[in-house]
Amino acid sequence: MPPITTSAVLLRTYDYSETSRIYRFYTERHGLLGVMAKGIRGRSAKGSASLATFVTGHLTVYVKPERDLHTMKDFEVVNGRGRMGTHMLRFGGASAVGEVVSAHTDREPNSELFETLERTLDRLESAPPDVLAAVSLSSLWQVVGALGFSPELGVCVLCGTALDHEEVGRFDFPAGGMRCAACAADGAGPRIGPQARRTLGGLVDGRDDGPVTFARRHLSILSDFIAYHVASRPLKSLQFLGDLLPPDEVEPS
Repeated sequence: MPPITTSAVLLRTYDYSETSRIYRFYTERHGLLGVMAKGIRGRSAKGSASLATFVTGHLTVYVKPERDLHTMKDFEVVNGRGRMGTHMLRFGGASAVGEVVSAHTDREPNSELFETLERTLDRLESAPPDVLAAVSLSSLWQVVGALGFSPELGVCVLCGTALDHEEVGRFDFPAGGMRCAACAADGAGPRIGPQARRTLGGLVDGRDDGPVTFARRHLSILSDFIAYHVASRPLKSLQFLGDLLPPDEVEPS
């Protein structure tokens, strides 16, 4: 079978044997691909640059149907994203985005997800340090949305009533969104006031122009939502990201 070439983002790297390496790519044409790069560690030791996580490029690979691991022929870097490692929170946000994509997706291509992944990684690389918390949270919500899961924040998920702008409701994780005040009494999720809901809406929609308050509380909501709707296992990168976020000083309202 001849090799195929597709745009791809490198999500993770594993050493394999003394000479080879396994790459985990999300590709435009084939979705998630595990790729074996034979002998690349030996070449890297002789001076050839190894691939950095979160680069985008043109991947040429021999794809074998019904196989979980394929053979890489070549990878041409198009966007190296060299600033991704300049700030821990920048790298932590990108790592969480990559793990969410890896945890949920399969070989089926998803053009919206690929474009969202590219866009969010570019935003994370270029964002100033003071807004990295907001950009990290928003990037994750954008990827979750591209996977087909977005929270309902404007209408009660139980009774269908539109939430008032100043209403205090409750987030219902299994139902995927907000309960109104009347339906919130017997709910188990966190109570969310109007300001917190506006902030959450901005993160979900990608409107993250400034620093976000209560970033850890927002990450907790996001993590629980992902656990219910996206990933079937705990994601270590979300815990790592939480350790990097500034502490919440007071309870949101």
